[in-house]
Amino acid sequence: MKPGLYLLAEERNNLFSALDPRGLAEKHPLWAEDVRRLGPWVKTVIPDKSGNGRGMAAWRSGSVSANFASLVCGSCSSTMDALRYLIDVFGLSPWDGLLAVEQKEGRGRRSHFWVSPPGNLYVSWPWPDPGREREAVNRWWKVTSLLAGELTAVVLESFGVETAVKWPNDILVNDKKICGILVEKRDGRTIVGVGLNLVYAPQQGKLKEPPATEPVSLQEMGESVSPLQFWLRFAETGRLRFEQIVESMAPEDFVMLLQRRLAWKGKTVLIRKSDDEAYMAEISGLSPDGGLLVIREGKLETVYTGSILPAGSVD
Repeated sequence: MKPGLYLLAEERNNLFSALDPRGLAEKHPLWAEDVRRLGPWVKTVIPDKSGNGRGMAAWRSGSVSANFASLVCGSCSSTMDALRYLIDVFGLSPWDGLLAVEQKEGRGRRSHFWVSPPGNLYVSWPWPDPGREREAVNRWWKVTSLLAGELTAVVLESFGVETAVKWPNDILVNDKKICGILVEKRDGRTIVGVGLNLVYAPQQGKLKEPPATEPVSLQEMGESVSPLQFWLRFAETGRLRFEQIVESMAPEDFVMLLQRRLAWKGKTVLIRKSDDEAYMAEISGLSPDGGLLVIREGKLETVYTGSILPAGSVD
């Protein structure tokens, strides 16, 4: 697919709704800022990868020059589900991204519900395999969510926001959750989904279940960053950081590097393995394959599944 920034002007298969510049600007003031800053917008048609279909109507930004394609839809079920359709039909490449103004069925790890109103960033993008040898790819796969955390943290810090990576897939600011990451591998594709609280952090009473960590938004911290302002930097800087890491070190070396960002290291937390199993332990670090090292009753253990809550949380 030709690089550039596109607003998808057609709905498809009930996966996402259509969008145009005026409609996008009405969704939220920060989206209006993006529409104004990234114009003019020109009508176009995105061809399908076979070249035999009718393609998809879209609006293309006349001012964005990039090495990747960025597609924006209106309301969608889930950016991950919609992205798979777009890859199959339009041939999106690794690092091309799909952003949604809002999601109806956004999800996190273990199919947890994700509140997704307009104004925040909801994006999914396909990643390439890190390396050519299957054994190396498999080792990197085990730490993909941590690698996505590193990329997200680097970009947030470029906006002046200090972060920590909460194992296995959250980004914290001052011990509050600002970003969630979901990694799915299906049909040989690795897709990374990111939900970042730019302007809205859901209140606990509005969630279907209580959050493991109190949420926060960039706006609450006095930072004003629009969805496309963040995404365009994220896509470019994240890709470069990914290439720098996978080309210069082994997965085990990357995990050692990430220790500096690990949230709550040396502190006692509640480890919730399931609805029926939870215990207190001290975070010691990360294992070479991306597991969480904890000290439980004086013994070192490795945790591979579960959630971490601050000590004193009610389970």
